[in-house]
Amino acid sequence: MIHLNLNNDLINDFNLNGFLILDKFIDLKYINELKNRFEPLFKGEFETGINPDEWNWKFGKDPEDVTRQICNGWKSDNLIKKFVCHEIIGKCCSVLMNWDGAKLIQDNLLWKPPGGKTLGYHQDAAYDDWIIPQTMVTCWMSLDDTSEKTGTLEYVKGSHKWGLQPPKGEFHSPENYKEQLNIFAKKNNKDIEIVYVDVPAGGVSFHHGYTWHGSGTNITQDHRRAIVSHCIPSNAKFHPTNEGGTAKIYKKYKKKNSDILDEKFFPLLWKK
Repeated sequence: MIHLNLNNDLINDFNLNGFLILDKFIDLKYINELKNRFEPLFKGEFETGINPDEWNWKFGKDPEDVTRQICNGWKSDNLIKKFVCHEIIGKCCSVLMNWDGAKLIQDNLLWKPPGGKTLGYHQDAAYDDWIIPQTMVTCWMSLDDTSEKTGTLEYVKGSHKWGLQPPKGEFHSPENYKEQLNIFAKKNNKDIEIVYVDVPAGGVSFHHGYTWHGSGTNITQDHRRAIVSHCIPSNAKFHPTNEGGTAKIYKKYKKKNSDILDEKFFPLLWKK
């Protein structure tokens, strides 16, 4: 289904840049089947009968030119689950981050249609101050050919070494999607070098939870779809008090008098 053998050169590239971009990851025979899952899911047709945790675009109700997102589609569709919860993703994330294992904290189904708007520059880990340690790594798997023109993911090289700041500004469809990045870089005297995830369908990128990234407008007539796994250390726990980031959605899974991230809701992907 997916294939990747990490070597020292790839690990060193990730540590240096804060991301790793590769042309081959998903077996191409699965691409069309995965893409065909998108329309039913965004129409609310859930194979398992379970709603995803977040579902922020619906056919006939929301504008056509915005980027569409479902979070935790693994709960709603078994094929999506096989990919976003794949052992290889957990192992790769663990090796890249030097963890003993990895859990899935959240998945994304992302669909940027022709004309699809921007996503503001941000750091993924900034939204998860309700877990300890506040860290993560993201595996972004493309189901379509991507380029700067399709509004692909874009990274700031080396920005994972800049530290973590609380989330600021508009996240979905801001007019100036680089605004918060530029403010931070100017204030902290940082140089901005942007790298675009330019991969064919079936390609992948991994990025550190501190890496600044966003995406521009899709100015082509092509759709841009991706499935995403956000992983955290296997020993991560709920923060006892913090309620920021996406806590209002995911802290409902916290058991009384326990800080354990239950594997029924945060699947263990791999452990040494």
